[in-house]
Amino acid sequence: MDWKKISLMGFGLFMIVLLLWWAGIGEVMGILGRTRWDYLVLAAIMYILGLLAWGMRWRVLIESLNMRAPFGKILMALLAGIFINNITPGARGGGEPVRMYFLAKEIKRPYGPVFATVMMDRILDIVPVVVMLTLSTLYVYYLGSLSLTIVLVGLDVVFALITGIAVGILLSEKKTKGLLYWIYSLFERFMPKKAEKYREKFIKAVEVDVPRFQSDFRFLMRHKKTFLLALMYSSASWLFTILRTYCVFEAIEYPIRVIEVMVVQMVGIVVGMISVIPGGTGLIETVNSAVYVLIGINKEVAVTATLLDRMISYWIPTGIGAVVTTHFGVKLKAKKSLIEEGQRKEKGE
Repeated sequence: MDWKKISLMGFGLFMIVLLLWWAGIGEVMGILGRTRWDYLVLAAIMYILGLLAWGMRWRVLIESLNMRAPFGKILMALLAGIFINNITPGARGGGEPVRMYFLAKEIKRPYGPVFATVMMDRILDIVPVVVMLTLSTLYVYYLGSLSLTIVLVGLDVVFALITGIAVGILLSEKKTKGLLYWIYSLFERFMPKKAEKYREKFIKAVEVDVPRFQSDFRFLMRHKKTFLLALMYSSASWLFTILRTYCVFEAIEYPIRVIEVMVVQMVGIVVGMISVIPGGTGLIETVNSAVYVLIGINKEVAVTATLLDRMISYWIPTGIGAVVTTHFGVKLKAKKSLIEEGQRKEKGE
């Protein structure tokens, strides 16, 4: 049992309790009591549409490398990745090898090209995020909030550094291998027994598939038609993300501008990337609520909206992802047992 991870999650949950106390539990409950559930359902639909757009983006990349994958399998792999990312601290990189592994097994393709699509999928987030970060920084500067402007400029720098380092690693075979071994160490801490079981296969896959990954990744970077189509789906996914939170505010009948939602989303994303608490639990809720207050929203409204939004975008998908991950694990184990049984029968004949 990973007591360090449990203690960090516990601390995050304690932060949420403190946040509720700060906002006023009675006030928050009062807002929840008059919540419009039709808009909450609409917010959930926005999340689903964002997930579908994400799946379409990944499918475009997969098909550009002449691979075929049922869309349902792609979505299930995404949910498994979301689950691992949501219980992994930092830049949430643990889910990427998991969805690569599950999808590669499902469509019976080498890890290298599948991993290339996964990494390119992450890179495609950069363009819309950079645009939104820039707009958010200009907006808070226009508002005259010096403290928030400084925070956003700092986050811009952090995001640029993380992005630059990531692209530099992915374009270097040596650095890519190092990154994969680091990600594997995260997986090892989460599932030590399974990690040990697949150690040899992982090492072999890295040494054999990384050169193929480098070739496919460079191809995706140069393929303009694929890049532009995937970028369109990426932009749509982020639009649905912004609309999801906007619908949450509509649900509690509080007017807010779309640009203000964007500002908070951008802050939350970068904070989540550097958080040591798995999934940024407690930390993202606290930071997002604080930013809403800084742009002029009442603290009880800010906290209520943030908690509802995180319920839709974090807690529910984490639960669904856990079920999907378990299903994948059981299915792959059953397949392996059948293969081993067949091999034993062949040897007996």
